[in-house]
Amino acid sequence: MKRTLLATAMLSAMVSVPAFAADDYKIVDRFKMPDGGWDYATSDLSKGLVYWVRNDHTDVIEAATGKLTILKSTGNGHMAVVVEGSSLVVVPLRAPEKTNRIVDASKDAVVMDVPGGDGPDGAAYDPFSKNVYSVNHNSSDITVVDPVGKKIVATVAIGGGKLEFPASDGKGHMFVNVQELGEIAVIDVKTNAKTANWKMPGCQNASGLAYAAKANLLIAACGNGAAHVLDASSGKEITTIPIGKGPDSVVYDPKNDVAFVPCGASGDLEVIDVSNAAKVTKIQTVKMPPLARTGAIDPQGRLYVMAAQPDPSKPLGGGGRPTPKDGTYEMVIIGR
Repeated sequence: MKRTLLATAMLSAMVSVPAFAADDYKIVDRFKMPDGGWDYATSDLSKGLVYWVRNDHTDVIEAATGKLTILKSTGNGHMAVVVEGSSLVVVPLRAPEKTNRIVDASKDAVVMDVPGGDGPDGAAYDPFSKNVYSVNHNSSDITVVDPVGKKIVATVAIGGGKLEFPASDGKGHMFVNVQELGEIAVIDVKTNAKTANWKMPGCQNASGLAYAAKANLLIAACGNGAAHVLDASSGKEITTIPIGKGPDSVVYDPKNDVAFVPCGASGDLEVIDVSNAAKVTKIQTVKMPPLARTGAIDPQGRLYVMAAQPDPSKPLGGGGRPTPKDGTYEMVIIGR
């Protein structure tokens, strides 16, 4: 495993990559992972690490070598939000309920548990305010955590029903998908107040969201087979891209200016070129193993997604998704 990942990294560094062509992206590596549920993944690009929070710990993958270590202090959460310029991560927890955990990853130690709203779920670091915005899925608000100060800064009321994933533009705005309305709410991080709701006509069950910095775009995944692309300054819709079924995240790769949309129900990975706001287009659909619905990138621009075979003998799990079968969990790496 380690040799394969290292060889892939060296090849990426040595080869001059041409413009995108058909079948640029493919599965370049895969390896077994421990059993246990997962939700969102995150990256620490400065350190070359990929974080996957599991049922009772976090798997940390060193991209350059494939080395896998475990953080036991994160507990059962949805994701580990990396706090830039520090060794801290913030974890919206499943249990205890209504809690966000601040962890020092370098020491594998809990720094502090701070209160959250009902159903902390997706979260994002905002480099402008240096705070973490933890989205409360059920209470339709956002808890703003100061990870260094170890305190809650504010609670931002959003309304409109259940919320999904947030994204920061790093310039003073946080955005969050309002799942049931098919809208994006805009938050001013200077005042921690909602300033707008941008409609995405036809979007049902809004889930994943990402900000593409170069072209200043928002990419939102909708459960009815579409990704909506909006101008992040005005909310104007640029285009709508057809995607597969069961999306749960959008992952932006700043190295290659593409957005990945893993669609776990249909087994599709949609690759969208977002380098130019005037020419946003889907450049590829990569067939994926089952249940691959979230992911994170490494410094080489490779995408890591967790996958597993469904277990038909067990009831459906969260979000009505099939329950993964024990012994089939794997990490799948997509690259060029």
